Amino acid sequence: MIVRRFLFGLLFLCWTALAHAGTDQDDFMHALATAREEAYVTPSAALAKLDQLKEGRSGQELGHLLVETSRANFWLGKKQEALAAALDAEKLGRESHDDVLLAKAMLSHGLVLSRLVHDQDAARKLIANAAALAETTEDIHLKTRALVAQGLLADQEGRSDDALDYVEQAAGLARSGADPDALAMALREQARLMAVVGDAAPALKLADELLAIARSRGIPAQLAHARLIEYATAAHAGNPRRAEKALQSAVDILEQLDARERLAVPLANLAELYVQSRRFGEAARTSEAALRIAREVGDENGARLASYELGLSYIYFRNVAQGRQMVDTALDGLKDDERYVRMLLDYGHALNQVGWGDVALTVYEKAGSVSLAAWRKEKQLSYQALQRAYAYQKKQAELTAAHHESQLKAAELTTVKRLRTLWVALSVTTLVAVLLIALLYGRVKKANRTLKVKNEQLFHQSTRDSLTGLFNRHYFYEHVVPRYHENPGRDGKAGGVFLLMDVDHFKSINDRFGHSAGDVVLKNVAARLAASLREQDVLIRWGGEEFLAYLPGVALDEARQLCARLLAAVCGSSIAAEGQQLTVSVSIGFCPRPLANVDGGPDWEKLVHLADLCLYLAKTAGRNQAFGVADANALTPAAIAAADADLGQASADGLVDLVNVKTVQ
Repeated sequence: MIVRRFLFGLLFLCWTALAHAGTDQDDFMHALATAREEAYVTPSAALAKLDQLKEGRSGQELGHLLVETSRANFWLGKKQEALAAALDAEKLGRESHDDVLLAKAMLSHGLVLSRLVHDQDAARKLIANAAALAETTEDIHLKTRALVAQGLLADQEGRSDDALDYVEQAAGLARSGADPDALAMALREQARLMAVVGDAAPALKLADELLAIARSRGIPAQLAHARLIEYATAAHAGNPRRAEKALQSAVDILEQLDARERLAVPLANLAELYVQSRRFGEAARTSEAALRIAREVGDENGARLASYELGLSYIYFRNVAQGRQMVDTALDGLKDDERYVRMLLDYGHALNQVGWGDVALTVYEKAGSVSLAAWRKEKQLSYQALQRAYAYQKKQAELTAAHHESQLKAAELTTVKRLRTLWVALSVTTLVAVLLIALLYGRVKKANRTLKVKNEQLFHQSTRDSLTGLFNRHYFYEHVVPRYHENPGRDGKAGGVFLLMDVDHFKSINDRFGHSAGDVVLKNVAARLAASLREQDVLIRWGGEEFLAYLPGVALDEARQLCARLLAAVCGSSIAAEGQQLTVSVSIGFCPRPLANVDGGPDWEKLVHLADLCLYLAKTAGRNQAFGVADANALTPAAIAAADADLGQASADGLVDLVNVKTVQ
């Protein structure tokens, strides 16, 4: 009986010890997973948590903690600390013969070499070795991380197709292994890359899947990261409303987590969205907060982005001198940013909006030269890579030929059979060299096709409005203005007409039915205007709810008829938006260009300005109508000055002859 009780007691103690050990291990793995997700969003807090977890740990557990310590230091930009932690983890992985730990440490090491040390060759070799080692294990999270790391490296080297292949494989593997954290890691990069190459709809679906995983996991840092990816995806997809909502949610979570080292850039991006929607007061306040936080935590990139957005806000508030100084200083440090060209275009647009057209044109020219230089550099790098590969193959062929030549001489002294064998080997080597050259030539063709597609995409993005699909101001300055000067009107013939159109009561549409309804209205109005114009006419989204049309070779009578058609086309039928049937109209101001035989006539900027004054007159006269200048040849400097002061009075005084067009009933 005593022996039996003793045995039962011993079994109970063993079971209790095992149960507590399992609980401790589960707690450790959960804490490690949480710290891994927090490393990107709150790296300083993650480091503090990892330091606490290291107490009393050794061997493999310590090694896994060191891997995440390396990643947290990486996101803080601490190169030496990140390298030291990765190397220590590698050492523990080799000592304990733990391939999973070793491969994870090598991936962290490779990430640091690639992004912070900029040693791409060493990083590529290290990541490839880690991926091969990962394939020998059953760890789904490790295999997924290896594929994602290869995708990130390919993306950094400009191999977009390879990058997408890697992250797609990673997502498929994570799904098959039912590992939500691994899947979230893969989906973040897959959604981002697909949005960048223009696959908007699939990218947004991936973002939805990522958000569902983050919510189910209940880790705030993971949800913040998912929201940031959703913002980037929606922004690339041309969905500003969803982008703003996602970014605001991410900022709220980051503020709750007190993630100040990660907060400046999202706030600056939020200010950018406010500028795009012309909410300049919110943009200024948000960018000021971003700049303050960036300076507190030493985030130089965040400070530049915030200064750029704050400078744009100042420009729109007519504080142009201070705004230009801030924007110019910020852009000097943002030349390596992938959005640099778009920033220049936005800068030029802001200057043009406040009447600084000459400076804006200089900025647009700079954006075009930077885009062209980037394209040429990419093409040059492709050819340089090809030349290096060809030189390497040529050198290898020469070494092989020299080696076989020595074998040939030896064969001549021995047997004819050896000689024949040598010639066969040389023929095979030559054939391999020919095949390699053909392969390299194929890669050059592929690189040229890719460069052509990218150049076309860049042209489309820089000349088209993302919402309506119409041409934008950049296209007008680059392609319409030169043609305007090169093709003046002929004697006795019409020189053309500028029409400036504005959607009536558009602000009330946004206020009552939301910005999505306003976007639907703008798309429909743009389509109706475009359908009413000729093929040779140019229709441009001038800004906000304004549209500019240039009609070459159109006389006054034709312009009046066209205005009547445009007014009827817009208000002729209602527009369905957000469950409502909205009746929309436009007001129009127009001004013809003088004939070529008129000396000292106004340039196109004066004509557009006069069209703008006529548009304002149409608005004040009740909207849904057009006012225009009847005779551009009579526009003397005195008449233009009088129109600037008061167009209605100038018309009453007989200095400017105006015509009025109402909707065709």
